[in-house]
Amino acid sequence: MEIIILETDRQPQNNQEPTGEPRTRKRSSLNNNEDRISTLPNVLLHHILSFVDAVQVVQTCVLSKRWMNVWKSHPYLDFNFETFSSLINSDYYDDEVNNFTDFIYHVLVRRHNLKAVKISLDILRDTRCSLVESLIYYAVKHHVEEISINTAHWDVPIVLPRCFFDCESLRSLKLKVDGGIALPKSLGLQSLKTLHLGGARNFDGKIFSSCPNLENLKIEDICLNTIENFNIHVLNLKSLEILNWRYSRIMRGCKVMLFAPKLTSFKFDGNTPLFWSEVNLTSLDDVNVVLQRYHHSHNYPFYVVEDEYISEEDETEQGLVLNLIKMLHEFCSAKSLTLSMNIIEILSEVPDALDKHPSPFSNLKYLKLKTDHKDVTLPAHVLNYFLTSSSFLKVSF
Repeated sequence: MEIIILETDRQPQNNQEPTGEPRTRKRSSLNNNEDRISTLPNVLLHHILSFVDAVQVVQTCVLSKRWMNVWKSHPYLDFNFETFSSLINSDYYDDEVNNFTDFIYHVLVRRHNLKAVKISLDILRDTRCSLVESLIYYAVKHHVEEISINTAHWDVPIVLPRCFFDCESLRSLKLKVDGGIALPKSLGLQSLKTLHLGGARNFDGKIFSSCPNLENLKIEDICLNTIENFNIHVLNLKSLEILNWRYSRIMRGCKVMLFAPKLTSFKFDGNTPLFWSEVNLTSLDDVNVVLQRYHHSHNYPFYVVEDEYISEEDETEQGLVLNLIKMLHEFCSAKSLTLSMNIIEILSEVPDALDKHPSPFSNLKYLKLKTDHKDVTLPAHVLNYFLTSSSFLKVSF
């Protein structure tokens, strides 16, 4: 058998010697150290740099002449103390904080007078009030769309500057201050859609209704030890998270008044159930409730139902179960319910309470249990509690 190998693509016609031009051209392109990234327009460079910290953005100025002024027009200002301290060596911690503060001021002064899309400050240390105020003032002046401040100030609560409440461009706001932040009676942010509020002290929640376009609300680690009624009245709210709700920081008997007819997602994480006053959750689909490990305490507030007698020695345990059931019953329209195993354990301890307060979850399709163990089982009487109102329920761990 004769084998013929065709090499038409490898040999030139008319038996001419290979010129080598294609290979030479290929080698020249490989050896060419052309900086293609630097040829990109600023809008693409800014998008790439939006994924790194401000100090790293500024450091790009040493790459070439093309990069000398790119950072000055960068619309994403992410000031992260941990990143800064890891890149800038300093002998003393106080020097690091002062250098970080000075760096922020230098960036703001030298930056071109262009719009800032996002300004972020992340330093979990005691911060100067003037720094926070300066950042907010700069953000408002440059029509920022997103502000994220995660810091601490222990002397006095941080007060927001007046100009902040006139910011029409702001659409996303995170204010998380360990030590507290003083809030006004009204925010008045007409364009705000997302709000993450943490560390605030003793406010009645009515500020939320002053943001008519608010769709996503996260409330974290707040102190309400002088507030009897906490109001969340937001007509366009779709997602609500209440996190780190601790009875040591909440006034005994403090009740939550929730009116959010468009709410579809709710998440709760705390060591004491919410006390409801007025609730409107007709559109709720997904509910996620985590109850942290609780400690029996004679100061624990509980509901006393008129037709039920709770003995003195059982009042804490049964009171907790009744509070938990009352809280869960407000989510009766939910289609998906995620519960921590602590909740299942609490419900299983007092089966009589489940019999006296039947499950209202007529729309429930999915029951998810959050656990770190693979060998857990759902007690039969707790499972039956949910199945009585939803026979086609799917349970997953």
